[in-house]
Amino acid sequence: MTLWRIRATVDDRPGFLSVLTASLALRKVNILSVQVHTTESGAVDDFLVEAPDELSVADLAEAVRRGRGRDAWIAQADVRGLIDEPTRVLALAGKVLDGTATLEEAIASLLGDCDISWRADSSTGAEGYTATGMQLQDPAGGTLYVRRPAPPITPAEYARAHALVGLAQVAGRRNTAA
Repeated sequence: MTLWRIRATVDDRPGFLSVLTASLALRKVNILSVQVHTTESGAVDDFLVEAPDELSVADLAEAVRRGRGRDAWIAQADVRGLIDEPTRVLALAGKVLDGTATLEEAIASLLGDCDISWRADSSTGAEGYTATGMQLQDPAGGTLYVRRPAPPITPAEYARAHALVGLAQVAGRRNTAA
């Protein structure tokens, strides 16, 4: 069996998630975890699955399509994906607080395969995100630019990254006050 991450959008209507999961089950795909992100274009479902070794990316994409999913992004995963998201985010927050990870390292770990750059241009209100990137105010000054072409960034991912920045800001104030 092979571990995969599958992200797909379905209409946010009753029964649509079950159609997608049934389509995966017909191919003997075992869903280990699922997160649902609500967006303007529908519900973005993020699955960690275990699939028979003979299934390819194309096979999984076809299962998503037949299950009424769209905009599928599929990549092989590893066992670290089995850690539930709240636990993983809390561990990253702890690393930022104790100084064993920089803010940039924590954001990169949170979002996966992404590029992060820093610029001194810290214009107020420049924070925000698109499907392929986000801008975050660095608590130390300047702006962090995050780029990830796939899968698209969800509102929940932006909120998590923004919360890490807020935590780093509080930690910085606490460390200077000590």
